[in-house]
Formats: sequence, C-alpha cells, structure tokens
Amino acid sequence: MTRLTRRFAAASLAVLTACAVSAACGGASRPASQGTAGAGGAVLRFAYTAFPSTLDPHKASTAWDELYILPIYDRLVTIKADGQIAPMIAESWRKDGEKIVFTIRSGARFHDGAALDAEAVRANLDRAVNGKGSTAKPLLKMIESVTASAGTVTIAFTGSEQDLLTALAHRGGALISPKAFDKPDLDRAPVGSGPYQVTTYRRDDRVVYQPFANYYDKSAQRLGGLEMSFVNEDDTRLNGVRSGQYDATLIRPEQVDTARDAGLKVNEFLTGLVYQLNLNTSRSKFADQRVRQALNHAIDRRAITEKLLLNSCRPTVQPAPSGHWAHEPSLESAYLYDPAQAKRLLAEAGVGGGFSFTALVWNNTAFVQLAEALQDQFKAVGVDMRLRPMSADQSIDLYQNRGEADALVSQIGAAAADPRLITQQDYLKGGLNNPGDLSVPEIEKLAEQVATVTDRSVQQQSYREIVKLAADTAYNVPICNRKLYFATNDKVRDFDKLLTGYDDIRVVGMG
Repeated sequence: MTRLTRRFAAASLAVLTACAVSAACGGASRPASQGTAGAGGAVLRFAYTAFPSTLDPHKASTAWDELYILPIYDRLVTIKADGQIAPMIAESWRKDGEKIVFTIRSGARFHDGAALDAEAVRANLDRAVNGKGSTAKPLLKMIESVTASAGTVTIAFTGSEQDLLTALAHRGGALISPKAFDKPDLDRAPVGSGPYQVTTYRRDDRVVYQPFANYYDKSAQRLGGLEMSFVNEDDTRLNGVRSGQYDATLIRPEQVDTARDAGLKVNEFLTGLVYQLNLNTSRSKFADQRVRQALNHAIDRRAITEKLLLNSCRPTVQPAPSGHWAHEPSLESAYLYDPAQAKRLLAEAGVGGGFSFTALVWNNTAFVQLAEALQDQFKAVGVDMRLRPMSADQSIDLYQNRGEADALVSQIGAAAADPRLITQQDYLKGGLNNPGDLSVPEIEKLAEQVATVTDRSVQQQSYREIVKLAADTAYNVPICNRKLYFATNDKVRDFDKLLTGYDDIRVVGMG
C-alpha cells in the first residue's frame, strides 16, 4: 500500500469516526471572544488556515492576504458579487482617451481622522507603483501616470480599461492614510479607510476588527465586528464551528459530509487557485528544462486529485480553469503521467542516477500531505525531494524574496483567475514566483504586446499562446485547480457572495 493510498484510507476513517463535539475533542486552545456587537449586528468569528503575510496591502505576498486586508481599506472602485465594477471612493469615472478621470467622494476619512481626498489617492497609487518593496507594482503595471486636482484623480494607462478597474479594486488600489506610510508597524497596526479597523493583532493567532465609527457608508458595516483566527488543524476548525466557537471556516473535502450531518451549510467554489510545486531555476538541477519537464511527467495528477483530494481539485498544467476564457484546451493532454519518459529526460539531462533537492512546504495538513504525495511519486523516478515544513509567510519570504530555496509546495493564482497577473508573477523575469529569473524571449514579447490590447479575442489568443509556451518551458509543476469548501452556521448570511474570486468580507452579514 502506497503512502497516498494509506492517507486516503486514513482520511475516510477519520470522517467516519469523528468524535462528539466538545471543547476537548475540538482541541480548542482558548475560549471564543464574544466581541462587542455594533450597528451591523453580531461579530463574525472566522477560523482560517493561514495567517496574513502582512496587513500592508502594497507589500502583501500570499493568495489569502486580501481576505484579511480588504475590510480595512477602501479602493477607488469595488467589485460586486455579480462581478460588476461599482463605485467606492470614486463616486463616478469617465474615460478620456487613454486616461480615466475619477471623481472622488467628499467626506470620507481614514481611521486616523485624515481626509481621504484626491491627493491621498494619488499618493497611495504612487506608493503602490513606485514604493520600495511594493508587491503591488505588477498589479498596476498598466498605469503610466497619476495626477490629482480638486476632487478628481486622473490615471493615464495602457491596455484595457477593465483590467485597470479590476486592478484598482484589489489590494494594489487599497488606500492607506499617507500619514502612516512610514509607520514601522503598519504591517500589523494598519491605518486604513474601510468599514472595519484592526483592534488586536496577535501573530499566528488572530486579527480582531471593529466597525469604524466615522465610516461614510453604514450599509457596508453588516457586522458588529470580525475575528479572523488562524487555526492550522482541520478538525479543530470544523469542530469549532460545530461547537459554536466559530461561525465559519474553510474545510477539507473529506469533511463535507461531517459538516452537513452536523447541520452546517457548506458552500463550494471552483477557483483559479492552483496547487503547484514552484521551482527556483537558479538552484539544484532546475536550470535544465528537461529536468523540469521530467518532474511534470513524474506526477500522477489524477491519482492525487481522486485519492488524496477526493475530486475537490481538477488536474491541470495551466492556471486558468476549464471554462475560463484564457484556458488553453490543447494542454488537457500535456504532461500525462509517464515515469518512463521522466526517467529518459533525466538521463538526457545527465542526472539519470537521480538527484535530491529540498522543497519548502506550508505547514498545514493539506499542503504537507500534498507534498508527501509528490515526494512518493518523485522517488519512483529516482528524485529525492526533501521536505522542510514552515509557516506560509516564512516560506514565501525564503523562496520569493530571498531566492534561498530550491522549491516551494504552495498554491498560486487568485480565486478569480487573472492571466495577466499569472504571466507577470510566474513567467516574466523579476516575477514573484520566478526567483530564478527564467526568461523566455517570446513570452516576454507577447506579454509586452498584450499589455496594450483591449480586444478580448486578441487577449485570449495571446494569453493562450503564452500558457502553451510556459507549459513547454515547464517553469513549475502545476497539479490541479482547487475547489474550496466553507462551512458556516445558520447565523451567517450571504457567505456565498464572498465566493466570487473577490475576498471582500464586507458582503457577509450575521443574522
């Protein structure tokens, strides 16, 4: 019996033998904080699987940071649950040639009392695009200049208006009080402009929010408060919701039946997130394309998705899921499971006798189990992948920022697939997920050309060509598109509106 098969059996057994709900069974380490309900009603207590890398939106680096960040910060525009762009700090906007002129609402303020005016918006966009250490720059790459005058902000840009507005709706467009730009603890004591402000930050534990008393739109404050708790252990999170300690949590696919049997509502969402083994092409043997291709052939994606992930993930070698406009159908049959081909490629690369490397892995159950499954399959072709579990933000710092790791088992993308962002972060020199600065001239050229294109059919053709080139180059080892499952109690309202690929929890309420 392989480790993958044993793990599938163990997971199934765990579901069948789940213990009765109690504080001891749930592994609860602390009592739930009741909070202070405000005008919006009760406090939403959300247990999550990861802690944010930072609460500074312009320096965030993980896929889940926005879940923690967006309640704190307004942007020029937002995205409604139906996917449409809607006003936020910009009451309206109009296109003027290659510029957009935004009319800024009057009366909005930051949490420190400073006025949120046109100049504050300009200063924030300058920080996001040009600030030292900004990870938001790739998101706003289309911006050429920003000017402010009385009550308006004008942005000159290239490419699609929709792409610009979408980028401004996310963390790259988040508005921080300019007085706090150089605040040394901004990463954990943010000064934003949104409906909620942070009152407590405990590293690797929880972030607590309360409604901002002077927020201009009380209808956006549907909660009396918010508690985001980092709980690494899957059963502890689910049992916490069953016992009333939490109101909502992310669950594993094998926990779905248990959650439903307990009377909880389960929300499902197929995302643009991809489980992936990221490879640093400047380390180990990964400069050789044949080695990277061999690792892709060594992976049995279907076995992993069916046996380990219980069909909650769709096998893929590309970031955009099936049905997305940037999905390339011809790649459905790319990198079929073929250990013999993997061994031939390794031999051609001069490492037919095998080699070893170390992969960082996020230290929660899902990622460790995934990494161990990959480890088993690589071993079958003579490759020894040693695992080094650590927190997500530590591993991302070592891999992305310092370039001091061979590989990283993680996830890429966003809940709503963004081919422009994936191209910038994964395939271009200087990209966050490309610490080895692997560069393919044809991809670089296509990315530069498509940045100024507004026609969707031309964008589709370009991004599909990019992803075909990227797959052949084998930058990394994609595994599958994730499907997320959330369990909530009957007090939570409109949680499904959060599952649109846009992690702004202000759409959720408590009854």
